[in-house]
Amino acid sequence: MTTNSSPKHGSEHRGMTEHFTHGTLTTNGLLTHYLEAGEPGAPLVVLLHEGAFGASAVGSWAHVIPVLAERYHVIAPDLYGYGSSSKMIQFDVPPYEFRLRQVAALLDALGLGATRAHVIGNSFGGAMALRATTLDWFSWRLNSVVSFGGTGGPYRAAAGLDRLGRFDGTVEDMEDLVRFANGEFDGFAEQVAVRMEGATAGNYRSVMAPLMPAPFAAAPPADPYPEMLADTTVPLVAIAGKDDPFVEPGWAEKIAVHAPLGRALLIDGGHSPNVADPVGTAQLILDVLRENEDLLATQAESRNKGKA
Repeated sequence: MTTNSSPKHGSEHRGMTEHFTHGTLTTNGLLTHYLEAGEPGAPLVVLLHEGAFGASAVGSWAHVIPVLAERYHVIAPDLYGYGSSSKMIQFDVPPYEFRLRQVAALLDALGLGATRAHVIGNSFGGAMALRATTLDWFSWRLNSVVSFGGTGGPYRAAAGLDRLGRFDGTVEDMEDLVRFANGEFDGFAEQVAVRMEGATAGNYRSVMAPLMPAPFAAAPPADPYPEMLADTTVPLVAIAGKDDPFVEPGWAEKIAVHAPLGRALLIDGGHSPNVADPVGTAQLILDVLRENEDLLATQAESRNKGKA
């Protein structure tokens, strides 16, 4: 295992001022690039980006991180297949699982393996966060999970799946993808530029490979999700945008109802409020995490009273 960190606090990169450091970690020959901000020792937040063409931690979270870092220690990796991390996928496990193992290895290498985290994701990253609650080998790492627009699998809209399955490599098509997800917003051109930088041949193949047909007739394995969320023990928050074209209306309630500590929120906007309204989204995250932390404190107090 090798690690490297390069500070870029307040530096200019891709036309934006960055308030985080860049680090890299290599395990088993695979590279993970990650962003880090905030004070070590502060409560830990892990941010997971979405999974469309050109996605990355910078593209999803660059303008959210500075607000969160005032209170939290923030880690935001480029997932395998994206950004500056290795362009690889694994076909014999669900797409969430091998990337959650990537996140776990990163936290362990950073000395944060014993630190419970609030895991927050958008779209595919949100689905990863929800699925993390169902995996025994990861769930013990969690304080809470928050998903913006990520269902964990079900309740995805056909038109959204179709749009996610094609990209012709042009700026115009990337503009169409970003516009489809969130409409027009301040920072639209910056978002397109960052995504075009990340939309490499390796990224394209990583996104498209799971969609490749195979000449073998096989029923998909049984998946007890989302009913299996009934066994979760941490706060779970599903946040839906009123104008999100990628998911079915009401998906957040259908997910949250299964979790003992689940709740659903409906907000203005499209699929990625962290991109279209990063400051407002950062404030919402702070409010949600305060509620989650209050709930965890109440639980701990009840357990202590039960032991008395």
